[in-house]
Amino acid sequence: MRIKSSLIALVFVITCLGTATRSSAQVVGQPYRLTDKEVERILHRIEDQSTNFRRSLDAALDRSRLDDTNREDDINAFIKNFNEQTKRLHDRFDDRKAVAADVETVLNSAASIDQFMHRQRLNERAQNDWSTLRASLDELAAAYNVTWRWEGLAVGPTTVITATPVGLPYRISDKDVERLLHRIEQQSGKFRSSLDSALDKSSLDDTNREDNINAFIGDFDREVKRLHDRFDDRKSVAADVQAVLDRATSIDVFMRRRGLTQKAQNEWSALRENLDQLATAYSVEWRW
Repeated sequence: MRIKSSLIALVFVITCLGTATRSSAQVVGQPYRLTDKEVERILHRIEDQSTNFRRSLDAALDRSRLDDTNREDDINAFIKNFNEQTKRLHDRFDDRKAVAADVETVLNSAASIDQFMHRQRLNERAQNDWSTLRASLDELAAAYNVTWRWEGLAVGPTTVITATPVGLPYRISDKDVERLLHRIEQQSGKFRSSLDSALDKSSLDDTNREDNINAFIGDFDREVKRLHDRFDDRKSVAADVQAVLDRATSIDVFMRRRGLTQKAQNEWSALRENLDQLATAYSVEWRW
């Protein structure tokens, strides 16, 4: 009886480990993908908050020992540069050309202001306005997959670049995601057709293994449709993409173990590449 109980426990542990191994998608950063409209709102908010900060800073400087000094000239130059870079980013966003490097430039220009605000303890209103603006800049960094830390690294009198793009060098627009989802659905149909043909000519025809792969593909197609529906409703999150990728893992394991036709293998490889793009679009860390 003890031996039987131990075997049951061992099977349970192995099953759990197998399940954990197959779940290879992990959400990194924010748990959802910002839409174009949400990014637009962040940019407008940054511009409005920048105006509020400039007013409170001017008032604080006029009442401080920094009034009419080189330090006041410095912070004014920092803010002018920041506003110019922010405007440039917004213009490029409107033209659908904004990339992570544009956001990086904005953040690095903001780093000079942040260092000034840490060194010069001005009134509470100016400090609060800057903290509010900083929070919006953090949201902007996350939207473009830019790794950002405010403390920076001091090297002599200068500061090294502190913003680093990760993943794709650009943010995928809503239209690009829509096209990607359509492409995944179309490629899934092509893969299904080539796989059916390959299975009919293989030793797996009319076996449990054929039933299994058909079940895997059915689950995958349902999760892709669910993701697309939630995307259309502006409700899609990284967990929805993770569910698609987890279903795709079962298909991938099957395709690696079974030497089917070259056409079926090629169709699956093409579909995998688009699933990799989908993972990046939703900041999901993924490995096959």
